[in-house]
Amino acid sequence: MQVRLELRAVDAVQRAIRSAAPSTSIWAISGDDPLLTGEAADALRSHFRSQGILERQVEVPDRSFDWKGWLAASATGSLFSEQRLIDLRLPTGKPGLEGSKAIQAWCARPPADVALLISLPRADKAMLASAWWTALDKAGLLIIVPELYRSDLPNWISQRLRAAGLSATADAIGWLCDQCEGNLMAAQQEIQKLALHYEQKNQALDLSDVQALVTDVARFSPFIFSEALLGGEAARAVRILRGLQAEAAPLPLVLWSLSEDLRSLARAQQLMVQGRTADLALREARIPRAKERLIAARCRHGNIQKTWKALRQTAEVDTMIKGLNNDDPWIALERLAIEFA
Repeated sequence: MQVRLELRAVDAVQRAIRSAAPSTSIWAISGDDPLLTGEAADALRSHFRSQGILERQVEVPDRSFDWKGWLAASATGSLFSEQRLIDLRLPTGKPGLEGSKAIQAWCARPPADVALLISLPRADKAMLASAWWTALDKAGLLIIVPELYRSDLPNWISQRLRAAGLSATADAIGWLCDQCEGNLMAAQQEIQKLALHYEQKNQALDLSDVQALVTDVARFSPFIFSEALLGGEAARAVRILRGLQAEAAPLPLVLWSLSEDLRSLARAQQLMVQGRTADLALREARIPRAKERLIAARCRHGNIQKTWKALRQTAEVDTMIKGLNNDDPWIALERLAIEFA
């Protein structure tokens, strides 16, 4: 069974645990953010300890890992504890042929008195179509940790501040979001710092309170530049682009992501020009679910001529990256972002 965490709920992981059958001994966590997946794993390990499972064995398989030996050893009783936890970590989400067979065999006949916790990255199409994922889905509980989008960050930070005994004004939370975007681990650390410093604070933190302590720890993925651009956030798009440049992010990847999103937008807009409704246009254009909201909003407020112009500009930036044009591709992308957003 799969459960998608509701990140707005403080007790999201506990709710997921309660949704599982009491006999569940196979658990998996799938997600990319180290803070959110780490907290989910910690909550599960705490749950196991409350069930009397005190012995834990951590496995991080590599190419030489003996899956058959692992499966056989797991079925053998422990000398030190009646129950134990096997903490299996697959950073790539690719156990290989032997690993796939071993996981399926485990799911078919789970060893007695052994709990299995598998940590996985966010599931892609190949993982979702794999036989071992299907086996986990049928035999255990798969906890899906979703991506936290920029639009969700103010609520998430407000929730974390409340959990730390603090509150903050809207402008302070907005500034904190800008400083910590894309880096939830650092955001949590900054909130803990605020809680230590303002332990006796009786009123909401204002912008000056937050600015006095919080540093800029934002980290940007090459894929969120186009998200800001499609959302009409010119200043944020430029800030993200400059952050990516400072971190020496691969510019071809930034440009590819932007071009893909602009082409998706152009397809949807063209279908709407032909008389399709917004929902039908999004379906026919095969817009990814994660992008539906942004592209739908852009279709309502933008025009296709502007999108085609932006696509021509991406082609020009491509020539700059390849050395066929002496202009600076980063500056050209900034101009594109300001004009389009």
